[in-house]
Amino acid sequence: MPYTLEQIAEILKLEASVRPGPEIMGVRPLEYAQSSDLTYVENERFWGELSKSSAGAVIISNNLPDPDVPFIRSQTPEADFARLTALFYKCHGKYEGVSERSVVAPSSRVADSVSIGPYSVIGANCIIEPNVRIGANVVIGDDCVIGADTVVHANVTIYHNVSIGRGVIIHSGTVIGSDGFGYAQGVDSNGNPVIIKKYHSGTVLIEDDVEIGALCAVDRALAGVTRIGRSAKIDNLVQIAHNVSVGSGTVLASQVGIAGSSSIGNYCMAGGQAGIRDHVKVGNRVILATRVGVYRDVPDGAVMAGSVPAMPHKLFLRVQTLIKKLPELLDRIRRLERLVIKDPKDKT
Repeated sequence: MPYTLEQIAEILKLEASVRPGPEIMGVRPLEYAQSSDLTYVENERFWGELSKSSAGAVIISNNLPDPDVPFIRSQTPEADFARLTALFYKCHGKYEGVSERSVVAPSSRVADSVSIGPYSVIGANCIIEPNVRIGANVVIGDDCVIGADTVVHANVTIYHNVSIGRGVIIHSGTVIGSDGFGYAQGVDSNGNPVIIKKYHSGTVLIEDDVEIGALCAVDRALAGVTRIGRSAKIDNLVQIAHNVSVGSGTVLASQVGIAGSSSIGNYCMAGGQAGIRDHVKVGNRVILATRVGVYRDVPDGAVMAGSVPAMPHKLFLRVQTLIKKLPELLDRIRRLERLVIKDPKDKT
């Protein structure tokens, strides 16, 4: 559906330079935008690229000059661009009802506007709220709650007694509510070591507006709750262990692993392959660099870098600088050693 530039500005509660302006069929970044697209420029670094773009209109920062194409001014062009991607590309899908090839337990309450794809199974005593879209081959265990407007893509498995909020997106291959990695060491009747499984009686709570990528695992709590806070965004291939708490607005990149009973606060960011050991508390607004290893509590607002172990970012930068100088420092130490022991071969 096309929108005029004026209509888009009204949606964003901003002002358009031209009324009604060109018809906009989509929104795309500078390098991909065509004449019917709206793009964005957030800072002067990309100002020169705008003249090379075929975009029909642009969202620009307030501090930039007027461009040669119709425009909308914004304090946050990229954020407004992101909002518009939902307008044009959000996977709304049409209501297709409940597939005859799906299985829904009679005791479950499924709203009339719910869509369930073929070969999906809904267990007993579930509550599926309005406008939920469930893809093909999804398995939802007994006693689950799926909030309104949530999308569960194909091949997701949600174990029993899991609660998922409204507007959540769960991508293919993700498993929610499987047992955590909990075992105890024991001995058998012959005195040989045995590993004894701890069966998990807890649950998983995923709050509103969370997005979980493909092939993630969110484990059930041993007792209590594994919690993913409101608006958290989780990339593909992330492991969240039993009794972990992930705060609201926190972003976890691919291959992050959080071990059992740890917590990460609100509005944190963790780079790819960052790891947090068990029973560690990470504060609010913490940044963990790529491949950082966290072994002890991290205070609010810290920026941590370095793989093993993590350290304050400023110290990490000093260490990296020293690493470059190690050959020179080693030569100096060797010369000093020769002077101290008065090496007769040393002619320096």
